[in-house]
Formats: sequence, C-alpha cells, structure tokens
Amino acid sequence: MDNLLHWLWLSLSVKAGGESFRKLYDSLGTVSEIYSADEDVLKSVIGSRSGDFNALLDKDLEKAKEVLEFCRSKNVGILLYSDERFPENLRKIKNPPVLLYYRGNLPDFKNELCISIVGTRSVSDYGRKNAFYVARDLAKSGALIVSGMAIGIDGVALAGALSEGRPTVAVIGSGIDVCYPSQHKRLAREIVKRGCVMTEYAPGTRPLGANFPVRNRIISGLSEAVAVIEGREKSGSLITARRAFDQGRTVYALPANVDEKNGEATNLLIKNGARAFSSADDIIRDFDVTHKGKLNPFNLLSPSSKSIASVLSEYEVAAVSPSDKVFLHSARKKKSVKTETEIPIEVEFPIVDEDENEKKLSKLDPHLRALYEKIPKGKSISQESLVSLDLPMRELMRSLLKLELLGLVSLLPGEMIRRG
Repeated sequence: MDNLLHWLWLSLSVKAGGESFRKLYDSLGTVSEIYSADEDVLKSVIGSRSGDFNALLDKDLEKAKEVLEFCRSKNVGILLYSDERFPENLRKIKNPPVLLYYRGNLPDFKNELCISIVGTRSVSDYGRKNAFYVARDLAKSGALIVSGMAIGIDGVALAGALSEGRPTVAVIGSGIDVCYPSQHKRLAREIVKRGCVMTEYAPGTRPLGANFPVRNRIISGLSEAVAVIEGREKSGSLITARRAFDQGRTVYALPANVDEKNGEATNLLIKNGARAFSSADDIIRDFDVTHKGKLNPFNLLSPSSKSIASVLSEYEVAAVSPSDKVFLHSARKKKSVKTETEIPIEVEFPIVDEDENEKKLSKLDPHLRALYEKIPKGKSISQESLVSLDLPMRELMRSLLKLELLGLVSLLPGEMIRRG
C-alpha cells in the first residue's frame, strides 16, 4: 500500500472536488509516484495553470504528520481511495475524494444500498413529517440512509433512520473534529454509535459556505438514489440533485402544492426528469426490481412505536417549522448573530445559563410557560402525570418537544421528564 503520509499529503495539496486527483492517479498509478512527480511531470498531467500545481511541488510532509498524529490520538479513521472498503459508487464519480476521515463504524458499502435524503433547512410540517417517515421506512426495509446532518430535513431524516436502530452516514462540510451545526452534537454522537460521520476535509477545517456544495457530490456519489423532500428554488438540495443526475443516480422528488415556496425545488425537479414519489414504498418497489433482495418491503408491516416528536427530542434535532410559534421570535433574533459554531463532537455537556433560561421562558406562550411551571425543580416526574383533559398526550408531546429543543427540559428514559 502507498505510504499513508503521501495520501494525507495529496489530500492536503489538491482542491476538494477538483479534477487533479483523478488525472494524476489515472496517469501515474500510485500516490507515491504522484508524490515523486517533478515539475515537468505535473505540467504534463494537470498543467502549470492548475490551482493545485504549486501545492503539489511542495513535498513537505510536516502537516501530513500532524494530521496523522491527530487521527491516531482521537481514534479517527482514514479511508483511502485505494482501500477495498472505499465505496465503489463513490470511486466511480468524476471527482472522487482522495480519502475520507470518519468517526464511528464504517458500513460495509459493498452490501448496503445507500439512499440519500436531502432538503431545506427551513422545514414545513409537511416536509418534516415526510422526511421522517420516508427515512424511517427506507431504513426499516434495509436501506442505509445518507444525508448531510444540517438543520432541517437532513437531521430529521437521519433521526428517522436511527429510530429503527439502523446505521446512518452523515457527510459533513467541515473537519471531522468540528460538529456543524453545533445544535446537532447529540445527533452526531448517536450516528457515531451505529454508523459514521465522514468528511474529506482535514481536521480543524472550518465550515465555510463553499465547502457544502463540494460536499454534496459525496452524498449523491455514495448513493444509488437521492430523495429530495422540499426546498426553495435556490435550495442547496438542488445542487445535490444536479450532482446525482450527473452521476447517473435516480433522483426522487416529493411533490408539493404549486404555490408553496418550499415546493419550488421538488416541483422543478419533477418537471426536469425526477421521479415523483409519495412514500418510501414507491422507492422500495423500484429497487425491489433493480436490486432484488437488497430491500425487504415486508419489514414495513411491523409497527413502529416511536413518534416523530419523541425521536426528534431524543436526538435533539433542530427542525423548526413555521407552525412552531414558540420558536419564531428567537429564530428571527438569532439571524443577526452567528448561530452555529464549531464544537468538537466529543463535547458532552453544555453549560447551563440560568439567565439565558429566563430569557427563553419570557418568550414562551402562556400555555407552554404553565406546562414548564408544572415540572418541579430538581426532580423528575412522569410525562403521564402531566396529561389532562386540556392537554392530551399528543399535544403534551408536541409541547415537551418544543421545550426540549429550547433546552428548558430533558426527556429521560422511562417516559420521565425534568427541567434543564
């Protein structure tokens, strides 16, 4: 196998999503040969005007050594393009990654049928519900759900798959040591327990906006199909869909009312050749023909006991819909500041700020405030004890989810709840 340091050096020297790696590897055959290539060889393969040309002339391995030491000390896996475990679908795309950093349990991509689910950060009730059920049912039937871990549809889809005890793959646009968005650090930890979080970006890489469109080719590249749930005309999910079309993947789109802003992306995709679908069953039936035995539709006959509210609360998924009025004021306020910061995945406990809690409470509607006041300080109580004629279980769970996502309460095992 080529020297691991040479692979790390190459990944640090070429632009993510560019064509230099494919040209060099196809021409020179090994990464050691690429590392040894002089100016004339590089000119003949990628040209002196390539943005990667000067970086490839620098043979210093110090940065690569630092990255390798970090990965070894933090138990971060490195999956090389040359590794037999590297996903074959991803290997075949025009501009594959040199390598992937990952945390968690690497799936057996050879025997998994990967389906990506993507969509807008600004979800509607319709989008949130469908993202959850489609992901849950696809996972239940045996699919490996892939997404980007963003706020909104991505997070909901990953949580839906996790609710069935299935592994998932989250592809992020930052370093493997940077949990972005920070609201999803709990979700990231749950993904790592069963599946993995992966990225082509070196440790310490900030979540720059330009990284995410580049990242999207990996989401689609890993998958046999991409399902777009909802998004506006300029939604990033359209980038993933375009990548999928270019890569020869099947693109599915969930239809929406023509006057719905969040339906602009999916309705446009359907006009341009995407397959309209209304449930996971539509996708499962298609793949039962083309990939016989990969998915089992009969698994859907067994009931699922967990509700959307309880799952999103359990995994602390940020997926605010316009109907969640309690969030509207705080969401507007947060737009003026940086809401999503880089936080290491291994961070376990956020610091509780009592003054911040009081600010949140002051913005609650009276019904939510009254519910919060019924939960005693420093003591856990059963959820059932909060049910009343005015607050049936279904409404109670919706209200508790809102309080949980605000960080005001915690749902505990055994259907117990406490403040903070």
